[in-house]
Amino acid sequence: MPLVPRLALLQILISTLLATGCTASLAIDDDAADDDAADDDDVTADDDDDTTADLDADGDGYPESEDCDDTDPDSFPGAEEVPYDGVDQDCDGADLTDVDGDGHHHTKVGGDDCDDEDSSTYPGAPEQCDEVDHNCDGQTTEDSDGDGFDACEDCFDGDPLTYPGAEELCDGHDNDCDGTVPVDESDADGDGYRLCDGDCNDVVPESYPGAPEICDGLDNDCDGAIPDDERDADGDGVTPCDGDCDDTDDTAYPGAAEVCDLADNDCDGSLPADEADDDGDGQASCQGDCDDADPTAWDGATEVCDGLDNDCDGSVDEGDADGDGWDLCADCDDTDAALNHDDADGDGHSSCDGDCVDGDDTVYPGATELCDGLDTDCDGAIGIDEQDADGDGHRVCDGDCDDGHANTWPGAPEICDGLDNDCDGATGVDEVDDDADGYMACGGDCDDGDDAVHPGIA
Repeated sequence: MPLVPRLALLQILISTLLATGCTASLAIDDDAADDDAADDDDVTADDDDDTTADLDADGDGYPESEDCDDTDPDSFPGAEEVPYDGVDQDCDGADLTDVDGDGHHHTKVGGDDCDDEDSSTYPGAPEQCDEVDHNCDGQTTEDSDGDGFDACEDCFDGDPLTYPGAEELCDGHDNDCDGTVPVDESDADGDGYRLCDGDCNDVVPESYPGAPEICDGLDNDCDGAIPDDERDADGDGVTPCDGDCDDTDDTAYPGAAEVCDLADNDCDGSLPADEADDDGDGQASCQGDCDDADPTAWDGATEVCDGLDNDCDGSVDEGDADGDGWDLCADCDDTDAALNHDDADGDGHSSCDGDCVDGDDTVYPGATELCDGLDTDCDGAIGIDEQDADGDGHRVCDGDCDDGHANTWPGAPEICDGLDNDCDGATGVDEVDDDADGYMACGGDCDDGDDAVHPGIA
């Protein structure tokens, strides 16, 4: 269209709007001569060089771009909705047909709600004892759940398992209508399980039958047992599942201070270098082992003659442990003072050489056995003939002719016993029982030639 007629048309439009009391936001293009008629409109909503207009035709305060019906001043965002009139006054996209919000539309608009101002009234609602037809079946105060009790008798007429005297079920309802729900039917922790369902801990939502066990020291799966790795056996406040690497030691747990005990106290999987017992002698460097590569060297070990500081006292091969005057490396046994290189009796042998009595020069290894009751040759045994078996003070080697009788030794008085008491090689004449009647002459046999004659015979 030519530029001049277009300007004339715009002036007519402005005059009309002013005359009707309507308002409009208009802009006159002052660069009309520069605009191209083929690609530029004088009245547009998206050209910043041309005339723009966002009209509110119905004068409700909302422009056409926001108003769902710019021809109706009663329709705009937020307007009060009039139910059942088929008009979307509040611009939410639909007319209001469910005033009480019970999910059922009023019968006026083809729905099934017989009372759209009462949210407890709709098809299938439980009847109540109030003379109101709550389930929209045309009746009031009926037995809608068929349990034999009407709404005035039944505490909940929408459940056939709920009525006065009914058996309590594990469903969270007051089935017997006594006004209380049993405690074991509650689900206090909201985990979906009640005590009567087997929830063993109804204050912890992580505990219910079949729940996965977690590291909390509780019986989560309600099987009656707490897993061993959730127990704190040593009482250090940390369980194995929390990282306690030794639940028998209360000084060992994650983050614990390392102490010198050959244990991984902080549970980091390693021992400090000074806690290792590399030589297996039972002592670490931090405990005093001065050479942890030598199992014979540790604090308190016995010093031996090996050129090492075995007892870790800072000295090597030192001392006379048994106090016999011979030092460690010279003494044949520095733990026994009786064993040394002294030759106290001058027999040419010391106790280290095997002298078993170093105070007697007749006693030494290889010496000739004497009749003295001593182990003269130091072979560990005393000769049989040097013993006094009958304790009469005389040995066989001393001339005891019978070491089994204490009344027999050289010079002993003869007694009437049939033995050679004085060891002279013969018994007394009257100690013979010639007739073998059991009686000797010295014993009263008056005729030792006749066995029928002896003391006591008839």
